[in-house]
Amino acid sequence: MPVEFRPAREDELADYLRVVKYVFAVPPDAGVEAESPTWRLEPEHTMCAFVDGQLVSAYGAHDFTVRLNGAPVPMAGVTNVGTLPGYRRRGFIREVVTRGLSDARDRGQSAAILWASYAAIYQRFGYGLASMWIDYHWDPRYGTLLGPNATGQADVVSFEEGRPLAEQLLADYVAPRNLMIERGEEQWNRVFEPDVASWKAHQMVVYRNASGDPRGYLSFRNREAEDFNPGPNQYMTVNAFFALDVDAYRGLWNFLAAHDLVREIEMERVPEDDLALLLLEEPRALRRRTGDALWMRIADVELALSQRPYNAPGALTIAVSDELCDWNAATYRLESDGAESSVTRSSEAADLTVPVARLSQLLSGFASASQLARAGLIEVDDPSALDTADRMFGTTYRPYCQDGF
Repeated sequence: MPVEFRPAREDELADYLRVVKYVFAVPPDAGVEAESPTWRLEPEHTMCAFVDGQLVSAYGAHDFTVRLNGAPVPMAGVTNVGTLPGYRRRGFIREVVTRGLSDARDRGQSAAILWASYAAIYQRFGYGLASMWIDYHWDPRYGTLLGPNATGQADVVSFEEGRPLAEQLLADYVAPRNLMIERGEEQWNRVFEPDVASWKAHQMVVYRNASGDPRGYLSFRNREAEDFNPGPNQYMTVNAFFALDVDAYRGLWNFLAAHDLVREIEMERVPEDDLALLLLEEPRALRRRTGDALWMRIADVELALSQRPYNAPGALTIAVSDELCDWNAATYRLESDGAESSVTRSSEAADLTVPVARLSQLLSGFASASQLARAGLIEVDDPSALDTADRMFGTTYRPYCQDGF
């Protein structure tokens, strides 16, 4: 059986979607209106395996700009990865993933990120866990915050009025952060227009401070409980909550807590370092749930190390092992004043020996060098280098991504 690896052609995109739909249990007759917008990739952003001319393995990647400790970095947003069951265990996914990473490197994308449907697969390919998702499920009656009230006003606005405000507010919110995707026009359209019917029940709220300046926004949906009980009989789902300062945070939070008819508020994908744990009178009321979010894989080590701002000046010599992408396997000398860095290949003895998956966790700030060393996941040749690495690879904000893709 001849096997060919290449991007899908325009006339093969329907076959590409059929594979993706099968893998992710979407009915084969589902039309475009029922498809995830993230499936709609240009042919050159796919990589596929063909057996006897039949498309059997799929892979896709978006062109994203992602904030890495505050710096805008081009990355590949990997999606639609899967193989038809009759063709699994033959190495097809390994090959399309490797080719996809090579393509990302050629496009100047130093790393790839994804939401894993099955994390064990991607750990085999050098991906490291880079962020967590956190959901809250709280009763508004127990949502009282410590400290002063907000100084401004939160108001429901139309999406026509709110979208331009939300775009600017989110751009300001994302700028200093870590692993947030910079949304372009296409991403905003996905947020507001993925399915017109699904947005009929959504509301949007903008918070303005005492001077009238927009400083935060949220969007949510209410629904009545199916069972009838006296008292609060609604559920609220908050799918966006962004505040530029603590005053805006208080204003938006108190807006939610003022819904007397709501039994439970679910807040989806809040940051790991969200302020609620610090501000609530009763933090247990959040009923937090957590799970793995973004997984990150470095496609070009030298470029990635040079792009990231560091939280402290320092110098390290790092030996990187990479079984999948042999172009990354080398020893690198990293020298940084914090804002600007130089990275060169080196023949020096390494301070740290790091598998590429663990380097992703260092770069993202998800794990410190000391944590990785305690877990036996990196080798330490110079113990003093751990302190240097911990200071350099620290991040101002915990890694966090709100957008699925």
